[in-house]
Amino acid sequence: MSLVLYAVKDGIGRLTLNNPERRNALSTAMIADLHAALDRASQDKNCRVVILGAAGHVFSAGHDLAETRRGDRESEADWNARIDRLLADCAEMMKAIIHAPKPVIAEISGIATAAGCQLVSVCDLAIASDEAKFCTPGVNIGIFCTTPLVGIGRNVSRKHAMEMALTGDMFAAADAVRFGLINKAVPEPELAAATQAMAAKIAARSAQGIRAGKQAFYRQIDMDLDAAFAYASQEMRCTITAKGDAEEGVAAFLEKRHPAWGDA
Repeated sequence: MSLVLYAVKDGIGRLTLNNPERRNALSTAMIADLHAALDRASQDKNCRVVILGAAGHVFSAGHDLAETRRGDRESEADWNARIDRLLADCAEMMKAIIHAPKPVIAEISGIATAAGCQLVSVCDLAIASDEAKFCTPGVNIGIFCTTPLVGIGRNVSRKHAMEMALTGDMFAAADAVRFGLINKAVPEPELAAATQAMAAKIAARSAQGIRAGKQAFYRQIDMDLDAAFAYASQEMRCTITAKGDAEEGVAAFLEKRHPAWGDA
């Protein structure tokens, strides 16, 4: 059984975490399969935007805690090295979403906890069921959710991030919207349609422009103000003067017609 299902239709790729019996935990195998699926979507010319969803009632429960325990015959050094690999692989998978040339939209039905909540935070957009819940519960078992806060802390205010991490409480979808963790919450029966509509709107835009713009956004966001303006201005000039979709888009606007975008 594949832990991540892959499908593309009408320019929209759909990745589905497919281990509901294990609450779609980010095990070593799940991380590897998701990273491979993201790479596949990035290279697929038929895919212009990605929806990341999950089977079952839990989006993702984060790391598989059973996998993090020390084995009976495992030395302390080997245990530490294995956990280091697990966390490094998870970080690389999370970064692959940010660095992907195509937008990734999280579709959250149910619960997203710990690294599963981090997975939501690294997606470019996120739409949830109004019944969804979000949590960083490491503190409840004596483990602070340090790595999940890397993504979460770059989405929400510091005080909201620390509230999540210090209390370990479950937060409703309305709170996640208020915090800035997700874009919006919709009634559960409308979730798939709302995500599909968002993806279809993006898929109709210039893939070239989105690819360059997404990369530029994540590069400038952590720069100081002067450096960000200098970098963004250079990128904007390159976009305006480049051949391709920008030239076509401007021409179409002035000629009052729909643009004919190039390949993804």
